[in-house]
Amino acid sequence: MPLRRTAFRLNQKGCWWILQIFDNYDIVTTCRPRGVGLGFFDGVHRGHQELIRTLAYVCKPQGLLPAVFTFPEHPDTVLHPGSFSGSYLSGLDERLRLLGANGVAEVHLQHFTREFAQLDPCDFLRQVLKERLQARLIVVGQDYRFGRQGRGTVELLRTWAADQGIEVIVIGQVSLFGEKVSSSRIRSLIGAGDVERAASLLGRPYSLTGSVLHGRALGRRLGFPTANLAVPADLACPAHGVYATRTMIGSRTFNSITNVGVRPTVDSSGEQPMIETHIYDLDFSLYGQPVRIDFLRRIRPEIRFDSLPELEEQLKSDVLQVREWHLDSEQCHEIARTEGIPVYLLPTRRFAQAALHLVFCSPIEARRSSCLSLLMRILTSSCRRYPTRTSLAAALDNLYGAAIEAHVDKHGDLQVIDLTAEGLISWSDGSSPFRETCGLLFEMLLDPLLDHDGLFDEQTVETERQNLILELAARENDRAKYAYDRCMALFCGTQAQGLLSSGDRRNVQDITRSELIDAYRILLQQTSLALYLGGQVDAETVGICLNGIRRLPAGCRPEVHPAVLPSPFVPEPPSGQIENRSIEQARIVLAYSGLPPYFSHQSIQATVLNSMLGGDAHSLLFDVVREKLGLAYSVFSMNQRFLSALFIMAGVAADRTEPALHAIQEQIAHLSAGRFDRTLLDRAVQMLEAAILSVADDLSSLLAQQIIGRLSGRLLNREESLSLLHEVEPEQICELAGRLTLISCYIMTDPEHHPDLAAAGCPGPQSGAR
Repeated sequence: MPLRRTAFRLNQKGCWWILQIFDNYDIVTTCRPRGVGLGFFDGVHRGHQELIRTLAYVCKPQGLLPAVFTFPEHPDTVLHPGSFSGSYLSGLDERLRLLGANGVAEVHLQHFTREFAQLDPCDFLRQVLKERLQARLIVVGQDYRFGRQGRGTVELLRTWAADQGIEVIVIGQVSLFGEKVSSSRIRSLIGAGDVERAASLLGRPYSLTGSVLHGRALGRRLGFPTANLAVPADLACPAHGVYATRTMIGSRTFNSITNVGVRPTVDSSGEQPMIETHIYDLDFSLYGQPVRIDFLRRIRPEIRFDSLPELEEQLKSDVLQVREWHLDSEQCHEIARTEGIPVYLLPTRRFAQAALHLVFCSPIEARRSSCLSLLMRILTSSCRRYPTRTSLAAALDNLYGAAIEAHVDKHGDLQVIDLTAEGLISWSDGSSPFRETCGLLFEMLLDPLLDHDGLFDEQTVETERQNLILELAARENDRAKYAYDRCMALFCGTQAQGLLSSGDRRNVQDITRSELIDAYRILLQQTSLALYLGGQVDAETVGICLNGIRRLPAGCRPEVHPAVLPSPFVPEPPSGQIENRSIEQARIVLAYSGLPPYFSHQSIQATVLNSMLGGDAHSLLFDVVREKLGLAYSVFSMNQRFLSALFIMAGVAADRTEPALHAIQEQIAHLSAGRFDRTLLDRAVQMLEAAILSVADDLSSLLAQQIIGRLSGRLLNREESLSLLHEVEPEQICELAGRLTLISCYIMTDPEHHPDLAAAGCPGPQSGAR
C-alpha cells in the first residue's frame, strides 16, 4: 500500500499531527468524514492559504478531517503540454510541507493521466469526493473547474452537493496591489526579476534550494567566495541579475548577495545559468551542503564587463549596496532555530534602542491562566542575584534606564505571555546596555529566587499575589470593564475564549507555591516559544540570546498555526441579561457575530467597518448617537478579531437605554443598506492609514505587529497593508454589515428602569442582581 507519512508539529494542545500522504487512487481510507480542499496549490500563495485555512477552520468544530485532493504534476502537462512552462513555484515536497503547515491533515495525490482527464464531472464528484473521501465539506476557489474538458463548474458542484447534504464554501478572489493573486502572475513576476512583488503575493520570499556545487573558485580569487547552485530545471528561475538574498544553512540564516545568470564576463559559452551566492563574513566550505536562498530584491541586471578588474570593482560596489540594504530593510525574518525555537530579527538603524520579545503561547485554561499571571509577576520582580524589586530596579537603572516587563494577553483561546527587554544599543563608555539587559532577562527567567525546598520565595509570592488580587478587584469595580466582561461571558459561555488572560481573583487567592513551580516547568518545557529581536543587534547579542535558549530545559513544544490555534470560535446562542445596580449611568454592551475569520484577507474590511461604525471620533455612533441624538455619554465599537466579533459599548442615562439601543441598531442598518456618505468611508481609511504609518515610529510597535501577524496568519508589511486598505469598497462594507448578528446583550441599570430588549431587537433577558 503506497502510503508516505511526513510529521509536522501542529499545535493541537501539544499533540503531533501526522500529515498523511496518499498516492494511490484505489487505496481504502479511514471512515472518518472529511472536509476536502480542491486545487493544485502551486507555491501555496496567499490565495491558497485563504482556502486551506478556511478548510481547517471550518473542519475543526465539525469534527471533520481537513484533507486536500491534488496532483503531483500540473494538469497542463497533460492537457496543454506545449503551453505549460514547466516552471513550478515549489517542488512537490515543499508544497506538501506548506499544506501541512497550514493545517491540512491528509493530502490525496492523484496522478493526472489522460485516462483521469476523461473522467466525467459527475463521476468525479461521486467516485472521488463522495465514495473515496467521504466529503462532508468541500472548499474551492471561485474559478475551480473539474472533469472532462473542464466541464465541471462551481455551479455544478453546488447543485450536486446540495442534493448530497454536503456543504460547499467558495473562496472569492484574493487581490493585492489591485491584481489577482495567482501562481501564473507570480511566475511572471519572478521571471521579470520583481521578486519583491512576488513575495507580497506569495506571502513569503521566493526561494530556491539545492546542494552547493564545486565551481571555478574565481569568486574566491576576487575576494568574494561563493556557494554555487544549479538552477533547478523544474522551478521558476528569477531573471538574470544580482539580488539581495538570505541564505539558510542548517538552522542558521545569513545575509547574502546572489548572482543568477550565465556569467558572461568569465564564461563565453553562456549556456548553463548558475546561482552564485556570496555570504558576508562567512568563509568555510559548503560543498555538498543543502542551502536555501531567499530572493529579496533585484539590484541590477547581469552585465558583461570587459575585464576582471572591472568586474571586481562592480562586485565591491554591489556588496556595499546590498549590505546597506540589509541593515535598513526592516524585514523581520528568521535568523536561527535553536532547540526548535525560532529566533526572528527585524533589522533597523532608525532607533537608538533595541528590543527583545520572548513570546510564550499556550491554550488558555482557567486555573493555569491565574498561575501564569501570578508567575510572571514573580519572575519580573526578582531573581537570585537581585532578590528584591528594589535591587532589580537599581540594576536596570545602572543600565541607563533599561526595562524588563511581562505582558499577559489573550487572542481567542490562546494565552500569550510577552517577556520584553529594551535598552540602549550602546553608551559612550563602549558598553552595550541592551546586550546586558538581554542577559539579565534570561537570568531572571532561568535563575529565579527559590527557597531551600526549590519553591518560589514565600514573601515574594505573597507580595505579588496581593498586587494581582488588587488589580483584578479594580477591574471588577470598574463598571465599564465589568460590563464588558459580563457580555463576553454571555457571548462565549463556558468556552475558553471567555476567560480573562489575567486570571480569576478566587483562583489567585489559593494558588500554592507547588502549583507555581509546576506552571513554571510547563512554561519552560511545554509552551510554544519564539524570540524576536529588533534594532541594530550585533552578533554578540544574538549569541547571548541563543545561549539563553539553549539553557531552557528540553521538552515538547507545540507550534502555533493560524486556523488551528487560535481555535475556531462558535458563539453561544443569542441571550441577554439585565443586571440591577444602584447607578445613575447605565452600561450597554452588545456583541455581534458575523465578521470574517481572523486570518482572512477580508479582515481589513472588518477593520474599516469598525472604524466607520464606532472605532474613532468621526464614526456613526459618535456623531449620531452621542452628538446628534445625545443618547450616550460615551459610545464606541471594538473589533474582536479572534472571535470574528464586533462589540459595542455605551454609557447612557438609565432612563434612555431603550432609545439608545434602537439608535445603535439603526446605525448598523444604515451601513448594511448603504445609507452612508462616501466621505465616512474615506475618513475611516484616512484614520487607519495614519495608524498604519505611525507603527513605523516605534520599535516595540513594529515587533508587536510581527508577533500578532504570525499568530493570526496576517503578516503584511506597510505597503501591503496600505494597498489592501485602499482597495476596500462601499459594497464590501454593506455586505459585511449585513452579516452582523446580535448574539449577546448585557445591560447594567438601576432597578427602576428596565428596557424592553425584545422591542429594541435584542435577545431576551436573563434578569439578575449582583
